[in-house]
Amino acid sequence: MTWGIDNQTVLVTGGSSGIGMATAAALAERGANITITSRHADRGESAASAIAANTGATVKVALLDLTNLDSVREFAIRFREEHDQIDVLVNNAGNVFGSRRETADGFEMTFGTNHLEPFLLTSRLQGSHRNKGPTRVINVSSVAHTNAKEGILFDDLGWKNRRYKMMDVYGHSKLANILHASGINHRTGPDVQAYAVHPGVVGTSFGGRGGSTVVRFATKFGKRWMRTPEEGADTIVWLATEPEVDTDEGIYFSDRKTEKTTRFARDDEQAARLWQVSETLVGLA
Repeated sequence: MTWGIDNQTVLVTGGSSGIGMATAAALAERGANITITSRHADRGESAASAIAANTGATVKVALLDLTNLDSVREFAIRFREEHDQIDVLVNNAGNVFGSRRETADGFEMTFGTNHLEPFLLTSRLQGSHRNKGPTRVINVSSVAHTNAKEGILFDDLGWKNRRYKMMDVYGHSKLANILHASGINHRTGPDVQAYAVHPGVVGTSFGGRGGSTVVRFATKFGKRWMRTPEEGADTIVWLATEPEVDTDEGIYFSDRKTEKTTRFARDDEQAARLWQVSETLVGLA
């Protein structure tokens, strides 16, 4: 059966602003049934209203806090009760933090928010895939994964024994996003395909609530050279809608084509080990 986005069930995390909102709007306009998540009900409802005004589509809003595993578990239960299937999951929500902090479960905040909680969410939602058609998982990664010069730091995932360097920590989590997508592809049948995306440098509020003065400064004064949220969402939307995506050269995409990654991002042993460690940390093992 030919893939099409019309009437497909799509979940976009962090869909109340920026790339997530632009992705949700573009897919809603193409006929998808969209749910966006937000940590704040008012922001989520405001985004849904704006999308509806521009597209005429109805967008559902769900509360989800990706700094708390219990929030992820409760959300997954609610979503599975309300939906018989999920066709496309866009793991878009994430952040960058200027100093070390921890999630409610004691994980380093960047790794927890950008990888562990999305990992748990994806795993819990895969149990709801009752449809016989293909399912797509799209992880929003970044070229910043190249900052992970040593690969996944299995001996110090919490950055307790290393100097905290914001972009190194962030890049480490973005490498995990690529390896997570690779792990999905190795563990599921041909009807499920996962990708990772570098959306480009986009002028959004990203990092603004993460306590990073550097990111806020760069965003404020560099927006004229940055992509719009719609431009950043373009490859995500393409991966969600393209009938056949060629992954012969890899699963990491930018500007609608595969991009080179570091050797760690192509390391199947790292992907397998990360999967096992992640399962243990989030209580799935």
